Amino acid sequence: MNGKNDAVEDIVCEIGINAPQHVVWETLTAPETVPEWLGCIGYSGKIGGLFYMQPDEAKRQVGDLDGATHCEIETMNKPDTFIFSWFFPDTPKTYVRIDLDEDGPDRTKVRLKHFGWDQFPAHIIRHVRDGLAGGWESAVLPNFKMAAESRSA
Repeated sequence: MNGKNDAVEDIVCEIGINAPQHVVWETLTAPETVPEWLGCIGYSGKIGGLFYMQPDEAKRQVGDLDGATHCEIETMNKPDTFIFSWFFPDTPKTYVRIDLDEDGPDRTKVRLKHFGWDQFPAHIIRHVRDGLAGGWESAVLPNFKMAAESRSA
């Protein structure tokens, strides 16, 4: 069954950050800040650079990539668009796009969109997509907000 009712929707989350857009951009893309809020290993801040999202903190501390998601930086359009792929070896890539918009003098609106789920059978990928939606919204974006706001204080 591949009807429209079986489609797996994009993940879309938004958050407001009390910091100017240039501070939020630096927090979003700088090699010294990204591992702090994204929980990753090997982030370079360069187009084409591979890095690994490792949810297990103990493994992350020792550089263990077992179970880590592979990511590749696709786009860095300062000051507002950052895109990276998200995938496991031998699987199709999905993509995470983060857009920044000024929302006042010292406030930035952040919109995260994780897309590309239509490459997978819905019955197989839906639980992965739903788990990621919860993680982006309840952990990653709040961590990003805290990191950016601490740099703006």
